Amino acid sequence: MQLNSTEISELIKQRIAQFNVVSEAHNEGTIISVSDGIIRIHGLADVMQGEMIALPGNSYAMALNLERDSVGAV
Repeated sequence: MQLNSTEISELIKQRIAQFNVVSEAHNEGTIISVSDGIIRIHGLADVMQGEMIALPGNSYAMALNLERDSVGAV
């Protein structure tokens, strides 16, 4: 079976039209300590006060104390 250049071009155009690109941005940090219900997280430079932070194990914490190099969350 031989394809001419028009058929190849149409096949490529169809594939490009069907191509779906999904991207998500994630800001990840490292838990450096857990004490008395307070979690210290390093590396969340873009977090805002009151923001819910997803933690491992389907848990969440609320960012409360924003410092230059870490975030305190409960």
